[in-house]
Amino acid sequence: MNATKQKILIKSLALFNSNGISKISLRTIADEAEISVGNLQYHFKKREDIIEALYFQLVEKMDAIFFVPSDDLLKSFLNISKEIITTLYEYNFFLLDFVAITRKNQKIKNHYSELSKRREIEALKMVVILIDNNLFREELLKNEYQNLFKRIEIISNFWFSSVFIQANHLSKDSIQEYTLLINQSIYPYLTDKAKNQYANFLSPKLV
Repeated sequence: MNATKQKILIKSLALFNSNGISKISLRTIADEAEISVGNLQYHFKKREDIIEALYFQLVEKMDAIFFVPSDDLLKSFLNISKEIITTLYEYNFFLLDFVAITRKNQKIKNHYSELSKRREIEALKMVVILIDNNLFREELLKNEYQNLFKRIEIISNFWFSSVFIQANHLSKDSIQEYTLLINQSIYPYLTDKAKNQYANFLSPKLV
């Protein structure tokens, strides 16, 4: 990616995060990037093309967050929550305008639908590993862990919107609040062995 295109994406991301999509035009982005609208449109014909490029940039970063089995399996698993929300915070306009974006951009909507299915499969594979290591309990209800994934996905997609409704702006405090929310949502599924480990490697604020 050339320097101008990268600059456009960086400036656009900052503007979208600060002001929301509806208030930002190609002219606004061009002025912020100190280039002409014509130069901007050489790289991105429409504002929606910029949004799409930022979406796939976000997906690439999210895909880089892996569950790596280690001696501290539970810690590795719980750390994923913080890594995910930290990345989402960097692109928080997507979550604030998620419904509007997917209604207007079929490519993003279709891709996200398939992405969600893939991530559900990956999450359930993690759960199997944790069950095998006596860190997660066996299911007590049908599709219990599948539904846990779906609840966490819903929280992930709309958490920032909920925070923003009650505040004038988002802050990095949301990262810690969200991490706590997810970790406590997972806690009831831990075995006694895992619950004993839980408090040992988390900040007191995240217990």
